[in-house]
Amino acid sequence: MTFKPVVEGSSAPVGPLELFDELPRRPGAIPELWRQQGEILAEYAKRFEKKRDVAVELPTGTGKTLVGLLIADWRRRQYRKPVLYACPTQQLVHQVATVAQREGMPSVTLIGSHRSWPSLDKSEYDGAGAMALTTYSSIFNAAPKVGTPGTIVFDDAHAAEHYVAESWAVTINRGEHPEVYDAFLNALRPALSSAFAGRMQHATPDVRALRDVQLVVPLRWPQMAEAINGALQQLPNGSSAWWAWNTVNPGLASCFVYVSWHEMLLRPFIPPTSENEPFSHADQRVYLSATPGHAGELERSFGRKSIDRLLLSDGRSPRSGRRFFVFAELAQGDGVNIAARATMLAGKALVLAPSTELAHAASHELNVNNWLILGKKDIERNLEAFTGQQQVILALAGRYDGIDLPDQACRLVCLTGLPEWTHLQERFLSSNLRARATLEERTRSRVVQGSGRATRNPLDHAVVLIQGDELTRYLSSPIRRRALDADLQAEIEFGLKNSRGIPLADLLNNVSIFLEQADEWRNEAEPLIAEARRNASRQNPEESSLLATSAPHEVDAWTSAFRSDFVGAREAAQKAAAALSGCTDVQPYRTFWLYQAYVWSLASANGDPNANKTASGLLKDAHKAARGTTWLREVEAGAQLTVEEDANDTPAVRTLAKRLCKMSKKSAIKTEIVRTREGLSETEHRRFEPALTGLGRLLGAESSKPSAPGRADCVWCWEDRVWIAIEAKSEQSPSGEISLQTIRQVNPHMSLLAEDRGVGMPTLAAMVVASPRTAVADEAVTSAQSEVFLVHPKAFGDICEDAEQCWDELLRTHRGHTGRDLDTLVRKTMTKHQVLPTQVFERLTSIPIKS
Repeated sequence: MTFKPVVEGSSAPVGPLELFDELPRRPGAIPELWRQQGEILAEYAKRFEKKRDVAVELPTGTGKTLVGLLIADWRRRQYRKPVLYACPTQQLVHQVATVAQREGMPSVTLIGSHRSWPSLDKSEYDGAGAMALTTYSSIFNAAPKVGTPGTIVFDDAHAAEHYVAESWAVTINRGEHPEVYDAFLNALRPALSSAFAGRMQHATPDVRALRDVQLVVPLRWPQMAEAINGALQQLPNGSSAWWAWNTVNPGLASCFVYVSWHEMLLRPFIPPTSENEPFSHADQRVYLSATPGHAGELERSFGRKSIDRLLLSDGRSPRSGRRFFVFAELAQGDGVNIAARATMLAGKALVLAPSTELAHAASHELNVNNWLILGKKDIERNLEAFTGQQQVILALAGRYDGIDLPDQACRLVCLTGLPEWTHLQERFLSSNLRARATLEERTRSRVVQGSGRATRNPLDHAVVLIQGDELTRYLSSPIRRRALDADLQAEIEFGLKNSRGIPLADLLNNVSIFLEQADEWRNEAEPLIAEARRNASRQNPEESSLLATSAPHEVDAWTSAFRSDFVGAREAAQKAAAALSGCTDVQPYRTFWLYQAYVWSLASANGDPNANKTASGLLKDAHKAARGTTWLREVEAGAQLTVEEDANDTPAVRTLAKRLCKMSKKSAIKTEIVRTREGLSETEHRRFEPALTGLGRLLGAESSKPSAPGRADCVWCWEDRVWIAIEAKSEQSPSGEISLQTIRQVNPHMSLLAEDRGVGMPTLAAMVVASPRTAVADEAVTSAQSEVFLVHPKAFGDICEDAEQCWDELLRTHRGHTGRDLDTLVRKTMTKHQVLPTQVFERLTSIPIKS
């Protein structure tokens, strides 16, 4: 028998770059590293080996996994401590295991329940004999069994927010746990308006119930934590929600609840990763990211105050293949037909969408020949079910990372829908708070990653099919495109130019030329893209630096709050709000932090005699900063002592109350409503524009079509509080763009209105372009004033429907009410149906043309 030595091998190589040369690679291993891989590894050894948190930038398709494995294996050898390499999904773990084996790096796979982990593999990991490949969930859970690793490498870290926070996120799905949902809703009732709570209780939701999401801050309400605890005790033992509740329960004071009809989400805003021992005690955490960003998003996702960034030396992203962007909805003809025909030419397609419903809907639109449609369950272990056959579509929700389809594996990726939110917290930030600037880095990362799923090496190529109004508009914006790397900017601009107004036959012919990589593509298209690339330069959005400055304070705030240190939490929140001053794009996010500082100030009243006075000032500041949105009023709906009636709504309330008092016949208002509704259903301007004027009157506005030249088609004025000027372009076809001429026509509307009325500007002002078009010309975006917004004409029909329901209810209930009592009834009813001036303003200003 041959005995084994106690100490195996010799000392580790000088660094991870040198380790590559010593590996006993197997057949199929890469012969040499790419330039950018070598530079990153050399720079890591020189400057980043001793850092606690390091983000390593390598764009998608440029060898990020191999770099991460070399760093992980070198640190295992150098420091002789356990090393974890974590992936978001099990399918990715298996993918990384294949690379590690091929390149000759010792590894074991530890996934699923820890009870199923082979003892020998666990021992190899514990003894630093091999690195362990695992999932994020093995680290971030109620009782992690991975010990205390010396190093953790996180793959696809830019997409990690959901996977990290999941351990502290309790999701109560109405369909899965109806009894728990009802009990939870009842526990939250003190914080909810009666109208919202009523919509959530309905067994069959209406359109508004499906759209609504509301924030509840349990710390604001006495005994609410106990009520929540009682409701969640009904969760089945061992369920994912039950485990998450056990993890987050000690820090309920730091949690928010997001309420929607389909589900409710309870979680801290930023995950308290400092409470997770394997993560917080590691000597080094390495975050592999194609898009580490510059706005502090990585820090928020992992709950770290500061992460050092190891970026590409020359700032230039290496080529990872060629993409031909096709904007089906901007071409001549039916966009769905164009998309389906392009899919047929490619032979198969990967469809990526923010939701399962949208992914499947898009797949069925593309699938005109009844091909096989696969889902996430078909690729849990590997992608062979998709890559091994033709005439197949793979539909996935939220999987913008970790799907590698090089060369002939797939030649077409369809991106449908704007991936602005994937869970209720992001949905609240986007829809209610209007803090889209905060989500911009995540949105951009998902779009970038999704578009690169089928171009995995410099010689690869794939069509990227863009579907959906919001995503088309997003990529049409020059402001958004400037934040992308130069190659992607050039590819998208080329795709836009060669999709807008292009006939179906010509566009499909171009797709065929690209897929075949014919001479026409190489000799004509490639030089044009190269020229566009030379003229492109990357510019981070203005708000990025402010968000990055705020991030450490945000992490501090939630770390303190989770430990019930509300004085520390308030101070950190105030610092975050101060850091977010000076830029209108982050004003909504600043409002959020002012409000949270107010909540924590109230909670710290016992230990700080000045806390109540401080809280009062913070709430006033939050209300001032929240102008143009209604979320703050909603979140404080049950706190009558702190919520004041918005003076901006008072003119409409008084106008409707006077009309009710003077009304002799209900039929008159009903006739007015029918005439308005019918006019708004038309596209012809001679019907549509008078209906806009009628709708304004139903909303209690001074509503008219100004007669002087150069004025808007309709203006709504609620005294000098809220003004909305509408430029009606209802007759436009959906294809085409909002032109520079239109924006030049709209820009002066508000100043002309002020001149006509002989007063200064109102508190809230918006100029609205009512058009079915979704794309905006680059020069129009650049020229538009910040108060110019794009609205589909159907939005006015929706408002009219709500106004009709509001009037119906008022006509039934106003008898016997007079004076202040009647005003209160009118305000309450208008609020319920979302037709107060501030609510209408918010509904019509969700799409600023400038951004």
